[in-house]
Amino acid sequence: MMNFAARLLLENAPLWPERIAARCAGRSLTYAELVRLSSAMGGLLRSRGIEPGGKVLIALPDSFSFLASFLGCMLGGLVSAPLNNRLRRQDYAECIVDTAPALVIASPGHEALDAAADVGVPALVLDDQTLEPLLRGVPPVQAHSSLADDVCVFFVTSGTTGHPKVVPHRQEDFFAVGKVMDDFFGIQQDDILLCSAKMGHAYGMFSSLIMPLQVGATVVLDPDKPTPENTLRLLRSEKVTVFLSVPVMYTMLLLTLDLADGVALGFLEHVRLCFAAGEVLPEAVFKDWRDKTGMDIWQGYGSTETMTFIIGCRPPHIVPGTAGRVLEPYSVAILDEDHRPLPSGAPGQIAVRGITVTRGYHNAPEWTRSIFTADGMLLTGDMGVERDGLFTVLGRMDDMFKVGGLWVSPMRVENALLTHPAVAQAAVTGGDVGAFTLVRAHVVLKPGLEAGPALAEDLRLHALALLPDYMAPTDIIFHGSLPMTPSGKIQRFILRQEANNG
Repeated sequence: MMNFAARLLLENAPLWPERIAARCAGRSLTYAELVRLSSAMGGLLRSRGIEPGGKVLIALPDSFSFLASFLGCMLGGLVSAPLNNRLRRQDYAECIVDTAPALVIASPGHEALDAAADVGVPALVLDDQTLEPLLRGVPPVQAHSSLADDVCVFFVTSGTTGHPKVVPHRQEDFFAVGKVMDDFFGIQQDDILLCSAKMGHAYGMFSSLIMPLQVGATVVLDPDKPTPENTLRLLRSEKVTVFLSVPVMYTMLLLTLDLADGVALGFLEHVRLCFAAGEVLPEAVFKDWRDKTGMDIWQGYGSTETMTFIIGCRPPHIVPGTAGRVLEPYSVAILDEDHRPLPSGAPGQIAVRGITVTRGYHNAPEWTRSIFTADGMLLTGDMGVERDGLFTVLGRMDDMFKVGGLWVSPMRVENALLTHPAVAQAAVTGGDVGAFTLVRAHVVLKPGLEAGPALAEDLRLHALALLPDYMAPTDIIFHGSLPMTPSGKIQRFILRQEANNG
């Protein structure tokens, strides 16, 4: 049997039954309670006639209910489709069509319930208040004898280009991710983890479920939308030791700490490790965080398709501005347009091979064919460059553009703009003026500053001093905020559309 939930709940958890597995909204859940609730949830789902291989869509906040639902599905041999619980009704409707679940689990009044009713899919209304009464007296499920190759989860990509896809992963992937995470982080039993990415995403899943539960550590679950204020409150009150987040959250935290007169250490006194993934961490943010807190931010690069990061760096080997080096057991190459390897220093598409790489998208053969090379490497859709074993991610292929026949890396321009003391966030897109393409910067200013032509020109000159002249933005648009995916990635395609339509 190769059932990852059985490994966590039936093999590992009995070694530390009274330890705290999770804390949420001021309440604690021991490992013994997690085993009981998850096993009963698996039994409840199977009693409803959902057989191994059947699918269950989960639209719950990070909570005890989420843990029990997800682990109960896996324990019983079901395929769960965990989604961000802050999508729209239409998003859930599309996901229901794509994944064909036998059941939808969602919070009271949630839009996923309406979407399920629209197409006649049964639903289970659940939250942490109703979890215990619902499962009281339900016999535990017998662990399904899963095989390594059995699909056990559907992740839905966040859609930075506006086209979400369903990504299956197998039981074996969970075991492999657990090993990679253990080797990289070395999480201990006395660690308390907080991740701002939600468990409906692969990043949140390995941070808040796989890593802590496989070693008997504690995870802090935040059912609310992550905000800088709430995150800082949890870091302090829960005495978090390992903080995992996305670059935009570190940017917002830095702004909040500036407003709070630099009280970072009071919030971070227990934190021993900070980590960023989801997007490339700007060098300026890394340096500002280190200056204000005295801590480096560990980094990782991966995707939903790989389920974990496959390039990473940690002290003392962090080179700001780079993603780091390839992690075992993965191999990475930089390929040209014909999928041929490029020499060191030449930019091209990042391609990866490794045990956790998905076999393809669910019910999407054309998309699947488009992401693999003839010899089976996954094309990530990101452009990067390798020098001396260090990889730098230049941006999404969809976001890259040429000016005067030369490639412009939006991330490089954004990093330059972020070194200006007035800039809180920046996103760069290409803009068309007749037959020509220009560099357009979308900028969010720090609080208290006013946009205007003089500041725009100052930003342009600042970037020009740091970049080749063809990369310096010639058009700067000021925004109150930038469009984000639920997982905290900038949606540059929306900025392009808005600028073109305006």
